[in-house]
Amino acid sequence: MVTEKKSAAPAASDKKDSAKASSSVADKPSSAKPSAKSRTTQATDNKPPKKSFPWFKAILILLLIAALAGSSWFGWMQWQQRTVLAEGLQSGLTALEIKLARQQQATVRADQQQSQTIKALQDQLYSLRLLTNRQAEQILTLGTATRGDWLLAEAAYLLRLANQRLQVERSIENPLAILENVDRIFVQINDPELLAVRDALAVDIAALRMTEKVDREGIYLELQAISSALETLSVLEPHADSPAVQVAADAEPASSTLVETLERFSEKFGSLIVLQKRQQPIEPLLSGVEQTMVRQNLYLLLEQAQGALLREEQAIYSSSLNKAEILLRNYFQLNSESEASIARLQALAERSVSQQLPDISGSQNAIQTALNLRHSSAADEGAEQ
Repeated sequence: MVTEKKSAAPAASDKKDSAKASSSVADKPSSAKPSAKSRTTQATDNKPPKKSFPWFKAILILLLIAALAGSSWFGWMQWQQRTVLAEGLQSGLTALEIKLARQQQATVRADQQQSQTIKALQDQLYSLRLLTNRQAEQILTLGTATRGDWLLAEAAYLLRLANQRLQVERSIENPLAILENVDRIFVQINDPELLAVRDALAVDIAALRMTEKVDREGIYLELQAISSALETLSVLEPHADSPAVQVAADAEPASSTLVETLERFSEKFGSLIVLQKRQQPIEPLLSGVEQTMVRQNLYLLLEQAQGALLREEQAIYSSSLNKAEILLRNYFQLNSESEASIARLQALAERSVSQQLPDISGSQNAIQTALNLRHSSAADEGAEQ
């Protein structure tokens, strides 16, 4: 080491020599041999680096491996996070697309409903315009209407009411009173143009007056009274057709002879046997339960007749009363009360319960025609003006 330093000194001092000469001087082996001390020193200086280099290299390699592992783990974690984030973004995008499609469908439906609503509102507006125009025409007509027009309109309303009450109530009293009131209204109007209407009205009034009235209320109440009177009627009881033999009254005196006694005994015994011919079959007497059933059947027949009376069913009404009469004759004692009930049932069964209704629509049609003619003439006059 010292020798190399000494030999390099003159080479450095000679700066004007060529590079070839300096290189040859530097490469030239030293003629002088180093001493033992210098070799020992050189060996001592070169030995430690040879022993420390492998450990340093191993540490560097471990650090490099650890760095690579850490960076790989960090990169894998980042890739996993990016994958999860991408999947979340994809699912969110899909949900957003679905939501957007639903909103578009809802928007389309809302547009359709809005279009339908607008169309309905337009139709209502058109109807309101028509109604407004019609009401304006009516107001103009009412402005020119006279007292006679008002009375004629009232008469037309009353005629419609009479027809409705005749069909609903099926009674002639109220419709007849209404038609008579309408006739008095025509007397107040005193318009010769309404003679045809008054003629039709007179025909309808005459038809109502000639119609036979059915007193449904009176018949119903009378049937109710007969039903209540059944409680006082008594059912048939066995009659004592044969007289009882009174032994004490018919006892013969002890002084009579045996022959006279036998003759009187044969006479008494013959009077005990009575033969009668019956044109009707013999029916057994009723027990207590059967008597109750007979009374209940009578009540039901009378109630059935009342229902048929209100429904104007003539066949059911008459049949129910005839059956009730038969039960009274067969199972009840024939006294004054029962005979009176039977007579009233016969009379009621022959009465008509179907009310015949006349047609009184002639006057209504006639007055409607008169009103139409008046309206048309008023419209023509307004158009000319």
